[in-house]
Amino acid sequence: MKPRRSIYEVVWEILTYCREPRRLTHIMMACNLNTESAKKYLYLLVEKGLLKKQGDEYIATEKGLRYVKLFRELYLELFSK
Repeated sequence: MKPRRSIYEVVWEILTYCREPRRLTHIMMACNLNTESAKKYLYLLVEKGLLKKQGDEYIATEKGLRYVKLFRELYLELFSK
């Protein structure tokens, strides 16, 4: 059985996927989230300035892309051999 993802991993997945403008439904499918969870994460990320909403689409900001880079570095440091 696969362990649950942490909030940090979900945020990383959303921000990585949203390097290009994406709609809510596509984010939900790509990141394996239900509507309620996806909306909560997207609201949080927009509030924190990691995502920007453009009409019906979301796109990662520079701050969001910096999170992706830092999280990747930390993940590799912890789990690489």
